[in-house]
Amino acid sequence: MNFIKKIFEGKTDNLVHKQFKRFGKGVYENRAVVEVKKSKSSVKVKTSFEFAEDFARFLANTVKDKAKVSGGIITKKDIRKELNFDVQMKQFAGVKTFLIDNEIDKDSLNNIFNKFSDALFLLSFATDYGTLKVKVKSPKAAKPGKDNEVKADFCTFTAKDLNFIKEFAFDVNENFSELKINHTFTINELIVSDKDMDNPAMARENALRKGKIKRMLNIDGKIIEKEINFEA
Repeated sequence: MNFIKKIFEGKTDNLVHKQFKRFGKGVYENRAVVEVKKSKSSVKVKTSFEFAEDFARFLANTVKDKAKVSGGIITKKDIRKELNFDVQMKQFAGVKTFLIDNEIDKDSLNNIFNKFSDALFLLSFATDYGTLKVKVKSPKAAKPGKDNEVKADFCTFTAKDLNFIKEFAFDVNENFSELKINHTFTINELIVSDKDMDNPAMARENALRKGKIKRMLNIDGKIIEKEINFEA
């Protein structure tokens, strides 16, 4: 589920690539920010916006019948005719936000994830497994440098399954009460295929980003740094 975990496990895919399409060459600090708190009976994970779709896809697969889904889908396309439920549309500068407040089943949720793969999914809903709350607003444009405004307050996921912690604490082998994580993305190269060389828009869309990720963990006050090369 967690795109950072996939990279560290060498399992990059189209969803990992989607996370990096917005980045050009440069160093991007304070990205994919996470705060994990656990008790004896539950776990709460708060993150920056990057994990909104990861959470939604994961939780959708735990829907038994239908879930009351609210939030929005942000895209440049008009997707209303392709949905099997009602939405309200807001538009600004060509970017459309489709506001949702419906009972939706698992298959319909998975269908919109797969059908509108370029969209930004900012959905809030609950199942027997957990509860997801996500803000409905477009993230800021990705610019190199240190972004001090990025906080772990865009998505909040709570669950009673303590094993869910391993999605974010996959490389933490000690007990903890509170875990804070942030990442620095360094993009050194954009690898463009021959077929996209003469099309700047497609080159940016499809180019693989090559570089490294620095992972900084604060485990109950203990600081650990890790680094990995990646291509996605």
